[in-house]
Amino acid sequence: MGERKKMKNRYRRFSFLSDIHGIKSSIGEMKGLGHPKQPPLNKNYTSREDDPVLNEEWFVDTIKENLVNHPDNIMEYPYYGERIFEEPLVGFVRGDDSLLTEYKKIIGPHHFTPFEIMKWQAEKNNVPAPDAEDLSVVSFVMPLTRKTKNDNAGRDDWVSERWAQTRLLGELFSQKFVREMVTYLMKRGILAIAPDVTPMFNKKRYPVVGWASPWSHRHMAYAAGLGSFGMHDLFITDKGCAHRTASFVVNLKLNPNRERQDDIHANCLHYQGIECLKCAERCPIDAITAEDAHDKERCMKRVEASTKYCNKNYHIFIYGCGICATGTPCEFGIPKPLQKEGP
Repeated sequence: MGERKKMKNRYRRFSFLSDIHGIKSSIGEMKGLGHPKQPPLNKNYTSREDDPVLNEEWFVDTIKENLVNHPDNIMEYPYYGERIFEEPLVGFVRGDDSLLTEYKKIIGPHHFTPFEIMKWQAEKNNVPAPDAEDLSVVSFVMPLTRKTKNDNAGRDDWVSERWAQTRLLGELFSQKFVREMVTYLMKRGILAIAPDVTPMFNKKRYPVVGWASPWSHRHMAYAAGLGSFGMHDLFITDKGCAHRTASFVVNLKLNPNRERQDDIHANCLHYQGIECLKCAERCPIDAITAEDAHDKERCMKRVEASTKYCNKNYHIFIYGCGICATGTPCEFGIPKPLQKEGP
């Protein structure tokens, strides 16, 4: 059953004090604190005959199989045993892809390149930093379950309980999963790092872009060809926009397996000139409009306010919303009018 016990046996009335998982997750996300130590690089690893070849196929198959069947990919009480995420989408982008350098301008100078974050890992292990051309980013998108999406689609005020659990447990699971992948690679003598589980990661307000982090999983997913952005700023993939994204950097040359769209809004009906605005209609505080798209500051205030609601009603220390991600044409996939016809 994994590391967690049934919450039914420890249901919390005062989660703002007792939900250690939620409190640690929030501190880690905002301040980059409380994460386990980075796994050491095994510099003396000797390859064996039964070692798998760590190519693109291995990463796709390993991530898909291990994620879906992972014992910690489960909800807590009252949904204990339900899966948090369905089968993921997996993509790759080379470390020297020019777009990743352009993110310094597009997102902001605070955003790491794969080389910068790997340099930190290399220095910690007293080895030379690999060149950008020898690095790859492995990106994956973890779709939420239909039950979770349907629950949130039925709300027009505050986040549903399944969605709130996914926001907390999904983040904890995502971080654990990438740590496991990184640990395996480091044990085999291959430098790897998950940027969002290091002291280098924090989320704060930046002068131009507002709330942001120094490593954007969604932008890595875009670079890897896994989808494009909507007017709600969510990432629309073949499996919709109700998901979580994750990524890590590895000292291997992996070839991209998907074609990146030139238009960053290619999968959004509104930006493609087709009447929609369903996400704007869904937003309970009008933080999405045709004129101004997504107001991140207004949205963030609502999300922050949801912490009190989740504490009172669900007894977990977390914040979230996601109402604009459900009950929309992009909830389960690319909207039909924008889907490409098969060969």
